Amino acid sequence: MTEDSLRDLYCTCCHVRRAARKLTRMYEAALEPSGLTAMQFAILAAIARNPSAGRVQIAELLDMDTSTLSRGLAPLMREGLVAVADGKIRSGHLELTADGRKTFEAAVPMWQKAQSAVHKALGGTQTKDLHHLLMELPGEAAIAAR
Repeated sequence: MTEDSLRDLYCTCCHVRRAARKLTRMYEAALEPSGLTAMQFAILAAIARNPSAGRVQIAELLDMDTSTLSRGLAPLMREGLVAVADGKIRSGHLELTADGRKTFEAAVPMWQKAQSAVHKALGGTQTKDLHHLLMELPGEAAIAAR
């Protein structure tokens, strides 16, 4: 392979995944005092914003499969931060416990600090453009239909 053909292999997916790893490290460093990972914070935020949602709905909101969500939920439930309203993980709606709400609310300023750092690094217009571009990405079903 030539150097040019190798350079062509460095695709959009590679760039986005690399950027995602950088962003994840930034957010996780900011969230470290809370004891939450970026994924756990996202799960708590989704549950806080959608208090009557079940596991499937939260997974859809976060654009992840239910098994990935279950792996993310397990430590949150073990630590008593998330509970299932009727005790049935498959059918019940997820809710933050009192400790979960307290942990989430304490982590929000940490998340905001990371968010501000990203906005500052990219600039307001570029951040909005990035959000728009990312939200416009087609889902798996749309790609498969082509």
